[in-house]
Amino acid sequence: MKKVFFLALLLVSFYTFSQKEYSNVVLLRTTKSQAFKGFSFGVLLQGQIKYPHPYYGPKVDGLYNDGAYHFIVDFYIKKFMIGFQMTDEYLYLKKADANGAIWKPRGFNGSYSSLTRAYWISLGYNVYNNFNLKLSMGFRNGPSNSVLMNDKLPFEIAEGFNYNDPSNIFNSSENSLNKYSEIDFSASVNYPVILYRKFGIVPEIGYSFKHGGLISGVSVIFLN
Repeated sequence: MKKVFFLALLLVSFYTFSQKEYSNVVLLRTTKSQAFKGFSFGVLLQGQIKYPHPYYGPKVDGLYNDGAYHFIVDFYIKKFMIGFQMTDEYLYLKKADANGAIWKPRGFNGSYSSLTRAYWISLGYNVYNNFNLKLSMGFRNGPSNSVLMNDKLPFEIAEGFNYNDPSNIFNSSENSLNKYSEIDFSASVNYPVILYRKFGIVPEIGYSFKHGGLISGVSVIFLN
């Protein structure tokens, strides 16, 4: 599925640069009578690339071994952009209280990941032509119920990593902390592309700083 996603994203990129009739369209050119340019919504995938040290978790065998799904909506106003994101997260996190007790991660997709939720506020600016720079602040907390695969039990998701083994330190401290919260920041760039009249797509790529998240995805845009 990941290969199909990236292949589609690559084909979209080639298509974008091949459409000469749209190459000179500047989406965010505005007039006093039309400040609101449109809105977009989509999904971003995040892969974790930074882990705690020392690291006691399972073997990391790929970029998307641990990560997150960002559900995003952006509003384009003149040369600015205001956005909101809700993130379903399966990052590998380790948190200890004052006594050294560890907050137990929950497994997902064959890895020992944490199940948290983050809400983001984004501000963007049209820096050149259709290129937009977007900066976001996220408020992460957990444990949280997942949006995706919420019908699966923890041991089903963490199959192969001794979830039910009482000697595993993570499993033996399931309720060591009742709440996990922190603030995160991310930066990304996107490029709206008109496909037909007032309809288009917005490829986006970025980076989440707290846990080293490489972010990529696409949105659908509707112009005013």
